[in-house]
This record gives sequence, C-alpha cells and structure tokens, in this order.
Amino acid sequence: MLLSPEQFSRLSEYAAYSRRKLKDMLSDFQQDGKFYSYLSVDGQTINIDGFRAFLIDYFGADLPSDLVDQLFLSFSKPPIKERRTSLFEDAISTVRAKFTESITGRMGGLNIAGGSGQQTDRSQGSEPQALVCIPEDDVMGPRAPSTDPQEPRIPLKPLICTLSLLEADTPENKLDVVFHVYDSDGNGFLDKSEIDGIIEQMMNVARYQQWDTIELEQIIRQMMVDIDYDNDGIVSFDEWRRGGLTNIPLLVLLGFDTEMKEDGSHVWRLRHFTKPTYCNACCSILVGWGGKQGLSCSLCKYTVHERCVRSAATNCIRTYSSRQQDKLYHHWQDANAAAKCVKCKATVGVFQGKGCRWCHNYVHHRCMSALAQECDLGALVHHILPPTHIFPAFLERKTSTSLKNHNFGSHSASLLQAISPSNDCRPLLVLVNPKSGGKQGVKILQKFEYLLNPRQVYDLSKTGPEPGLQLFSTLKNCNILVCGGDGTIGWVLESMDKMTFPHGRPPVAVLPLGTGNDLARCLRWGGGYENENLHKILEQIEKSSLIDMDRWQIKIEITENKSARRASEKGDSPPYSIINNYFSIGVDASIAHRFHVMREKFPEKFNSRMRNKLWYFELGTSETLSSSCKNLHEQIDILCDGESIDLGQDASLEGIALLNIPSIYGGSNLWGRSRKSKGRMPGLFPMKNAEKMQLQTRVQDIGDGLIELVGLESAMQMGQIKAGVRGARRLSQCSTVVIQTHKSFPMQIDGEPWMQPPCIIQITHKNQAKMLVAPRKRSSWMLLKRQSTNDDN
Repeated sequence: MLLSPEQFSRLSEYAAYSRRKLKDMLSDFQQDGKFYSYLSVDGQTINIDGFRAFLIDYFGADLPSDLVDQLFLSFSKPPIKERRTSLFEDAISTVRAKFTESITGRMGGLNIAGGSGQQTDRSQGSEPQALVCIPEDDVMGPRAPSTDPQEPRIPLKPLICTLSLLEADTPENKLDVVFHVYDSDGNGFLDKSEIDGIIEQMMNVARYQQWDTIELEQIIRQMMVDIDYDNDGIVSFDEWRRGGLTNIPLLVLLGFDTEMKEDGSHVWRLRHFTKPTYCNACCSILVGWGGKQGLSCSLCKYTVHERCVRSAATNCIRTYSSRQQDKLYHHWQDANAAAKCVKCKATVGVFQGKGCRWCHNYVHHRCMSALAQECDLGALVHHILPPTHIFPAFLERKTSTSLKNHNFGSHSASLLQAISPSNDCRPLLVLVNPKSGGKQGVKILQKFEYLLNPRQVYDLSKTGPEPGLQLFSTLKNCNILVCGGDGTIGWVLESMDKMTFPHGRPPVAVLPLGTGNDLARCLRWGGGYENENLHKILEQIEKSSLIDMDRWQIKIEITENKSARRASEKGDSPPYSIINNYFSIGVDASIAHRFHVMREKFPEKFNSRMRNKLWYFELGTSETLSSSCKNLHEQIDILCDGESIDLGQDASLEGIALLNIPSIYGGSNLWGRSRKSKGRMPGLFPMKNAEKMQLQTRVQDIGDGLIELVGLESAMQMGQIKAGVRGARRLSQCSTVVIQTHKSFPMQIDGEPWMQPPCIIQITHKNQAKMLVAPRKRSSWMLLKRQSTNDDN
C-alpha cells in the first residue's frame, strides 16, 4: 500500500524542517544505540514501535498517526528469506566507512560473516575500501530472538533510502547513500537483485508523483543496463557515480533535485500537461495514464518523453554572455502546443511555427521573415535583465566591481557582473522563500525562472539573499521582489544593511506567502498570494509608487546576574535586533508565545489556517481567565523621548505595543483612525487633558521617524480590535523609547515571540528602507458607475 500524493507531499514538508541527518543516526542502530532493541534478529527489519520512535527522533516532532500508519504500511512486504549477514548492519558499516577513515583501519582485519574468510578480488577503482561484512556477533553482540514472529515489521533499506531522498543534500551524496544502502553484501558492487531493489524504489517515487509506470519500468531497466559500462553484469561504485550524475532520468526518478551544471543545460522536472503537448525530440504526443506527462525544462519549456531525454538537444537559453555583445536575438524552439501567431494572429499549430523563450511570442514558419531578428523581450521588458548585460568579471567593461554570484544551485560559483540596461527598464531581482505558504513558494520560483532571466531568481533556502543582492548592487535602476512572509522581508532588509549600493538602495516589493503578512497588507500587496497571474503582479510592480519605511534598532540589556537568576525565569534569545513592524510586551506576546511553544511541540495540530485560528481562540480564552500579565504598570517603567509614561492611569493594562506600521495580527489597526482637529482658538484657560486630546488627532505614518506606543487592556480587548470595533489605548508618539522590566515577560518582534528576563530595552531609529506600494485597486462599484455614465452619454 503506497502513500497518496498528498501524504507524500506532507512527508516532504516535515523532512524540510528536520534538523537531523540520516548518516548521523545510523549509529543509533548499533548495540549501544537507542533503536537497537527494536531490530529483528537478523537486523533487517524494525517493528512499529521502533518505527514511531525513529520518526519522532528524525523529524523532531510527533507525526500525525494516520500518516505514520500509512507510511508503515507502504513499506510493509512479505518476510524475506534469512540471509547469512545483516543487511542493515552492512549498510551501517559501509556508510560509516565512507565518512570515517578510522573505522576503516579498525575493521580491516575482520572476516566476512559466516567464517569463510574470503573477500572479493574486485576492489579496484574509487569505491570505499572498507566495504566488508562484519560478523553479527562481533559488532552488535548476540541478539535475543524475536518474541513475536508474527509481529508486523518493515525492512529498513527502503525506509532509509526514501528519507535520504527527502533530505536537502547534493545528488552526489544521495547517490552514495542509495548505493551503500542497497549494496547488501558490502562488496562494493550492485548485482541483479540489488539493482532490482533500486528499480522498485524508483517505481515507488514515480507512483507517489502520479507517474505512469507502465512503460517506465522497461526504460529504467535499460538505463541500469547502460550504466554497466564494462558489461560484466554488475555495477561498480565508479559506474554508479558516473552514470548517475550524467543520467538525468535516473536523478529525476530517484527524487533528486537536478541543478543546472552549466549555462545552456536543461533543468528537467516531471510535469503533467492538461492540454495536448508533443515531444520536442520525437514529435509524438505525450500520453500517460490519467493525463499527459513528460520531462520539461523549467527554464525554456523544452519537453520530451522520459525515453527521449538522451536525444534531447542541449539548446537551453544562455543566461549570460561569455563575450562582449550588445544585441539579443530570439531563442527559437519548435512550437509543441497550439498558440497564437504574433504577426498574423492566426493559430500556430503543433510544429507549424516557433516560440521565443525571451519574448514568449509565437510565429508561423511563413511569418518569421517579417519578424525582426533582434528580440525586444516582449511585454516583460521592463523587468528582465537581458543576458547581454551579465558577463564574466574578467571581460573589459566599464564597471568598477567584480562580483561573485552563485550559479543558482550549482556548487561552483562564477565571477559575474551586471550592467544596467540603457533604456528606462528596471530589472527585477526575485528572492523566493520556498518554505513560505506551503508549496506556493516552489511553484512561484519555477514560474519566475521561466518568465524572467533565471539569473534574476534565487532560492533563499539554498543561497540566501546575498548572491542576488551582490549581482544587482551595480545596477543603477532595479527593483527587488521578496516572495515570502514578514520574516523573509526582514531577512532581506537586514542583508541589504550589510551591503553597499553605489547607486542607492533599491526599493523592495512584496509577494506575500503564508498567513499574517502585516507589512504586505499596509503596502497594499494583500494578505496572501491567491494564485493570481504573475503577469498582473509584474504590472502592479511597474505601476507602484515609492515610499520610505522607518526601521528601528532594539537593544536589550539583562539587568540581573545570570547566575543569580532563578531557573524559572530563564529566557530565550531575542529573535531580531531590528523592528520592522511592531514590538510588544504582555498579553498578546503571551498568547503568541504559548502558540509558538505548542506548534513546536505538536506541529501536526497546526496544519491548517482554521485549526490555527481555533488554537488562537482557545489560548486567548485561557489567557483571559488567567490574566498572567495583569497589573503591568507595577512591573514596567517607560520613557518616551525622556518623559515618563503613566501606565496605571485609567484602566489597568495587560500589555503594550510599539507600532511602526498600521497593521498587526493579520490586518488589525491598533492605533485606529485619528480624529479631525476642530481647530479651536486657544482659550484663556488650558483645557483639561489637552495632551491626550492632541494625541487622538495624530496620524500614523511609516516614514515620519516616529513610533507609536499603545496599551492593551486584556485579551478580550484584542478580540474587539481584531473585529474592528475598538482600538487600543494611545499612549505616545515618539522617536526614542526606553523600557525597564522588573520580572520576566513574554515579548515579540514582528510576530516572533520569546520569554525575556528582567532587562532594559532601548529602541532608537536605525534607518529607512525604500519600499514599493502597490497601486490602489479600483472597486467594482466605481467600474459599474463609470460604465453606466458611458452608457448614458
């Protein structure tokens, strides 16, 4: 029984957040390891209890019970015949020998299990030299026989192999793990039965991704035959590495992420097509069970059958110029699907014309002569950095900086630099956090790699923002698009603080992913991405306006000696040193901190927006009953611009918040709307509470160099604020803040909570960041009104 595609996707998400490495956990299956007691007598299988314990330790959290049960069933198979050695122990010794030379020397004199004392004489090549099978009693000690032979168990090899494929690692390391796990006898070669096990593993991956496996198995078997370069019937470690790294279908079907090794190479991905599509290599239609399917290049959309990938032309786009040139020409490919001709507007049939990867225009063969040879980059010319404007740093160009840029995912870095286009274009640097918004980030990354120059698009989980910022730092006019949540925006802005931009700091736009996204809301980019057309989003960026946003430095100094502090008051480290959105102490931070602790402990209970809201409601209700932060004024002193703020005036407060933007808690406005000043003439006697009245008329602005201080009375009031029926209590509007706390308090910066011991907090203005504000959306009422006016005329 296999996992469903949805369950396989959930397992991939859990693996993305795992901090453990499988190669580091192999020692836990030895005699002194924590999982030794769960193994069978021959060391090949593990029971359900050991399976659960292993998953908890690997993922660092309890997986949902339905996913664990289904995963266990997916690896279940009939009991295998007894072998003379322990398969998993051989895998352990092999992998550990690969990474630790000391083990090689210590195990070199041991004989093969069974006391034969013979070893294979085929040990030449670069395969690991310590690939020997160790007697079971010598390594693990004698085992007690299984008390229940009917107890359900699963084999360890497919489990270890599947989880290793989900880890974020290089294809080379993953190929090594697969080889060592399936090399059952530890002789450094894969025989027919071991190759069959690898083929079965690839079939499972194909089924998880809803791939048609009817024709696929024969293709894979032929691939494995071709990898045996010396035709001796077995595959050596050298042949496996050589064939695996050069065989794209093998890498894709083993579940590896393929990266571009050099400019002009395709980046293949498995893809299903909803409309008739044809293979660019053999010109026949792509047909699969349940839909059209094939291997498609993420960069140029060159599409082939899995069996035709070897004959595919290496004709992908060039993302930079290796020599000095000023003209960009069309990158034509045969049209393998119906489209519309840019010249005659008629339909371009399959293979009746060509399409350009850069301008995304299609044209008939007969109309090509009427089209200019130079490419104008089409509708997205404003955002694209042409490959003619990216070149190696050693070329003689008029530029002052040589920049190191990662080859988006490649292990080798190349020296590249960029120059600004001569027209009024503003090339767009796209920084994507694929972990934000579930699978949205991955899809957006792939779409932008096709719409723009791939050198403009960076996966933050692999490279971070620095390589992209370095490449774009020499451009006079450019924009930055951050695809992620508020935390991702803060990460990029902090990285920009550490860099020098000779032509000024570029402005930042936001494509919000996930939930919350308060900064994106106040900049009018919305609360989340809802699968809008990326062309429209690029249009909005082109029409956006520039604004300066204040950013605040926060310094925290603990007032008590660490050794004297009580164990119950031990706190965490602050998550950030810069405030972009807000900073709060008390009731709201308490709810957020408890939510954060619960989510880390039980991530399976926080897998949907609705469940998250219910958890917030439950935690808010319990906070209302407990009032853990009541009488806040007795434990906190605040100075705003040197003046003391009386927190005990009027109703007692349970929390305070410093606001830089008018959005918090996913769209709530704590500062509220400001009253209009009545403009009364000054009287003979001063009005009572004149300062408080004046504070009610002040307007919040994210670029005025001032930060707003508000008070929160209770968790109940937070619910009223969220509903929009009430605002927080205005306390001050200032440029510097000093806060002293006399006990431990929950605090949060931009939605990231922690527990802080007694301390002194200083908040000062750091700098301003240039941000892009989306154009206002026209309401449907205004469109209807304009239409009716035109009809009347």
